[in-house]
Amino acid sequence: MLSNERAPIQMQDFEVKVKRVRVVGLLRTKADIVAEHVKDVLKAKTLHEALIKSLESKQRLSDLEIFKNVSIHLDAPKNSAGSYDGMEVTFHVKEYRMLASSVAANAGTQSGDASLTFTLRNLLGRAEQLKSVSMTTFPYWGQTLQLHFIKPYYKNVDKRLLLTLGKTNTKHTASGFQEQVTGAQAEVQFPSFLGKHGLALSWDWRNLGEFSPTVPLSVRQDAGHTLKCAVKHTLEADERDDPVAPTSGYVARLTHELAGLGGDVFFGKMDVHMQVFRELFWNWVFSVSLWTGFLKPLSPSKINDRFLLGGPTTLRGFGLWGIGPREQGHSLGGDVYWSTGAHLFIPLPFVPRNELTEREHPSASGH
Repeated sequence: MLSNERAPIQMQDFEVKVKRVRVVGLLRTKADIVAEHVKDVLKAKTLHEALIKSLESKQRLSDLEIFKNVSIHLDAPKNSAGSYDGMEVTFHVKEYRMLASSVAANAGTQSGDASLTFTLRNLLGRAEQLKSVSMTTFPYWGQTLQLHFIKPYYKNVDKRLLLTLGKTNTKHTASGFQEQVTGAQAEVQFPSFLGKHGLALSWDWRNLGEFSPTVPLSVRQDAGHTLKCAVKHTLEADERDDPVAPTSGYVARLTHELAGLGGDVFFGKMDVHMQVFRELFWNWVFSVSLWTGFLKPLSPSKINDRFLLGGPTTLRGFGLWGIGPREQGHSLGGDVYWSTGAHLFIPLPFVPRNELTEREHPSASGH
């Protein structure tokens, strides 16, 4: 039997040659950083590869966090002879405004905080950010001012340099003292098959004072100025299916800190946080949490270096820093701690599954 029907052409079999890649809409952004993220499109040999590589380049441009919109246009223009001799890929971008600001507030049953942030985006034309953050916590009063400079590596935005200057003034009512910290930190962030790493070198000038009248001598003996110079490594792995309302996966954070590269504070410290989620049935999600830490003093440990446990952010059902050694009603902190928790997230009744944003949350904790 003869037929005039032609077999459909598959995208992966249709050969093309990308002759040109353009990025339209650049204002402050330097061309070299954009070219680095779209150059792979020129390597495409089929229509399917051109489409996939264009979408990958679009995602990399979006990850720079300097473009409000990124769109793709594929075209096959004719040459002077009137024939097609290649493909042209155009990325249309719209940059964010340079200045951005945000206000945020969080409130719980026992504490809350409010913050004001100003950001200068794409400061030097290569996705840099200069960020100013002011935060206030209550009712246990604290004030934090920080200035961050963020410089991503132009070939991979997951690699970045962070420089931070900050000043914190916090009133620790559960231990009866007030602490002022002025510091600087340089950190390099980079990914690996284990997760996201951070390697930081910090300098903190700390002043402990303004004690309440009933503070015991064991806390007062830490009064005065100290200089802490430390190197810290963090590893964070997040395999949750949703960062806000996860139903499966886990999130883990491991921190190592070594103080004593100068100054008068000497210790080694490790801290581990882990939480696992699993959906049981009908969108009921069960979660298990583990927190543990260990401090090895290389000189007499100070209260502002020890672990303090208790309260809504560490262990619900207890007052702020209400667990561990105490003297005259004041928390002294500890060199070792552990805490576990079991949580059951239950969907609210009469709310469709695809519209679910809040869930009831019974929990149990141990230490």
